[in-house]
Amino acid sequence: MSELISWIGSICSIVGAIIALRQAGIAKNSAGIAQSIKIQLSSHRVTSELSELQVLLNAAQNSFNKYGAASPAQLKGIDHNSDAQVVLSFINKLKSLRDYFSDHSDNVADDIYEEINSLLADFRSTTAAKNISGNGSKILTAITGFSPHLQRELTAQKEHTV
Repeated sequence: MSELISWIGSICSIVGAIIALRQAGIAKNSAGIAQSIKIQLSSHRVTSELSELQVLLNAAQNSFNKYGAASPAQLKGIDHNSDAQVVLSFINKLKSLRDYFSDHSDNVADDIYEEINSLLADFRSTTAAKNISGNGSKILTAITGFSPHLQRELTAQKEHTV
């Protein structure tokens, strides 16, 4: 009888070990799925933030296209300070997302921010149409120059998500 109980105990132990191994496999698989979901959510957040920056960049370009295309005489009566607010929104968001544009040696977002912020100060402080046109054109050039960097990062994030 004692031997039978020992056999039953051994069988129960083996069955328990098999069940434990299966549960460990399920737990490991679930942990992998959870990690994958975490990475996807993080990547989606980055893509969303960069897409928001893209919208602001496009708005800034649209606001400043007139300074690149028009002669200074055609800009009379334009409220350049409201256009400056659009660009200010863009560069402030750019500064908050600067970590996405950093490599080992320098940060293109910081460089563009400093350049545009400096030009924007001159742009906002002047009233001469010629200076408004010139500074506005320089700001448009800087914004347009940053566009490929943003597009490259956005494309990389979208590909990383897939």
